[in-house]
Amino acid sequence: MRKQVIYFFQSSVRYRYMDLLQLKYFREVARTQQLSKTAQKLHIAQPSLSQTLKRLETELGCSLFDRQGKRICLNSAGTIFLKYVEQVFTALDNARLELDELESRENQTVSLYVGSASMLLPALVRRIQETDPDIRLQITQQAPAPEDPPPALSLTSVHTRLPDSSSRIFLLREPIKVVLPSNHRLAGRPVLTLDEICGESFSELIPGTNLTSIVRHYCERYRFSPNVTTVVDTPAVMRDLLPLGPGIAFIPEYTWHDFFTPSMCLKTISGMSMERFLMLSWDPERFQTSAVRTCRDVIVRYFKEYSLQFQESGEV
Repeated sequence: MRKQVIYFFQSSVRYRYMDLLQLKYFREVARTQQLSKTAQKLHIAQPSLSQTLKRLETELGCSLFDRQGKRICLNSAGTIFLKYVEQVFTALDNARLELDELESRENQTVSLYVGSASMLLPALVRRIQETDPDIRLQITQQAPAPEDPPPALSLTSVHTRLPDSSSRIFLLREPIKVVLPSNHRLAGRPVLTLDEICGESFSELIPGTNLTSIVRHYCERYRFSPNVTTVVDTPAVMRDLLPLGPGIAFIPEYTWHDFFTPSMCLKTISGMSMERFLMLSWDPERFQTSAVRTCRDVIVRYFKEYSLQFQESGEV
């Protein structure tokens, strides 16, 4: 018993100087693995940052980084420590959110990343506002950087259906087809082949978007290399440009329904089955306020209703 008392006393002394500022500095350096960049971001001098990390390593009794000249790299001990540091900050964030909700001071702002189905965004926002007018949405279509706080909810798509879990839920299965101007030489064909579209000019969204990544996945699978001559940043720009030239594009059939105009037609590519799966995801370790839960439930209900029109027509 005496040895146990001494052990715990020594442990408390060993860690008594560790504070949240040290943990914050460590986490930022672990993310960037660059001392100068982190010091600039934290608005502190680089020597001060280095000294803070040294004190932390001394208190832990091990090094957290491998240093090679000016380079710094998280080592195996640092990787383990970072895992628990992230849990500390997640727990603190959750405590703050839950206490705010308990005291009826809940922040009604919900951050939403929309990587897919952006053309349905006005209807989704309207539905959320009708459900709870006090909810304030922060919507972005640009994927968050690794060092940025993750959004509360993310609406994205992948090429393979993932099972529902504590961090995501499936929303919609959607075919991807090719759209072309109605005056295109292939517009009269009921079904197109890869050979027929091989030499055509293609338009696509900028690299890194969900749709572009999915389309490229299928192109690699079917060994098809589209001749991309136009790259745009939004579906609206693609819609406006497509009728003006000979280009064609791969687009989702359902969620881009409002994309179509009388001057366009949608075609299936024989022997090239393409589809995407929309899902809503979140961080299961992060406390969800009632505003976030409301938005999540509204989005899920909306897509259930939205998919019914295609089920009734036999398309899903």
